[in-house]
Amino acid sequence: MEEAPEECSEALFGPERDPLYIVAPLTAVYLLIFIAGSIGNTATCLVIAANKSMRTATNYYLFSLAVSDQLLLIAGLPAELYTFWRRRPYVFGGAFCFARGLLSEASGNSSVLVIGAFTAERYLAVCWPFLAHALSDPPRAVRLIAGVWVASAALAVPQAWPLRVELVAGTCRLCVVSNDSYVEPMFEMSSVVLFVVPMAVITVLYVLIGFRLKSSKGWRGMSSSARMRRRSSWKVVRMLVAVVVAFFICWAPFHLQRLTSIYQKPTEETKEAHMKFYAILTYISGIFYYLSATVNPILYNIMSAKFREAFKETFSCCWSKENRVQSYSTASKSTRKCPDSNDSYTQENYSMQSIMLSVHKNSPDSTATATLNGALSKK
Repeated sequence: MEEAPEECSEALFGPERDPLYIVAPLTAVYLLIFIAGSIGNTATCLVIAANKSMRTATNYYLFSLAVSDQLLLIAGLPAELYTFWRRRPYVFGGAFCFARGLLSEASGNSSVLVIGAFTAERYLAVCWPFLAHALSDPPRAVRLIAGVWVASAALAVPQAWPLRVELVAGTCRLCVVSNDSYVEPMFEMSSVVLFVVPMAVITVLYVLIGFRLKSSKGWRGMSSSARMRRRSSWKVVRMLVAVVVAFFICWAPFHLQRLTSIYQKPTEETKEAHMKFYAILTYISGIFYYLSATVNPILYNIMSAKFREAFKETFSCCWSKENRVQSYSTASKSTRKCPDSNDSYTQENYSMQSIMLSVHKNSPDSTATATLNGALSKK
């Protein structure tokens, strides 16, 4: 143990951490993301579980996304935050190195597959309503979500398999990606199959949904219930588009960083500029990567009146049981009800069904080791 600092010396591996003016703000941002994401995802799960009116097929997808987002935060962010302050040697062991990659990949895979599932569900609901009525019941959604998680875990095994702890240069213990020949093609395929293709399919489906809603008959010839359904469909589509756009913005830097590490081969003349660019891209992708696990509950509250009301109902009711002062209790007595009854949400049966999404990553490394290992071992 006494030789570790010398074995992982700066002469061989660069500085142990970046300057304080970089590390300190990043630490503050990561802590804020972790706290906000944990509160938001936990609250999302509680709201759906506590309100019978929120237990719809679409909201079960939302629940699954909250779980995958929280898993992403727990599995990846604390360990990455540690590496901001001490990159070397790797102290968590080989099992943790692999498990962290496996959980991060599985949660990311689950997010994109669930997003595809609820997009398909929304497409059926708008374009094939009679078929959707038979296929979109909550028990069927639960079975589909279970299948998504099994598939996500299976896909994550080959993605995380190259991660291992090795003595780099025979002296310093690091969690790295192996140099096996299949690694680069596998990560290329991962970016294409689990990001590019789903985004293309999702975009096409929402375009078709938009055309269908636009081409439907005008408002004047519709009954009040049909108008409510149409209005609800537009609200849901707008929110889902916002969720998908947020997903793309948060995950695009990560996949760009991964593909850059594979395709960009710097020469001696361009090596220094490449390392600076790669370090900046790595930090940006890290922030957006974990931000993807935080932004969804915010979108639900901004864009879904039903979710806002359910959120208020759930937590204000729980608060009033023990802590609400008499003046507030009296003022709200005539209107406040607990969420397990058939309350005001039944008036919004056709209202918005919230959705969420999310994705996976690992520790930025701006030292001389930011090569293929530094890139692909983000998991």
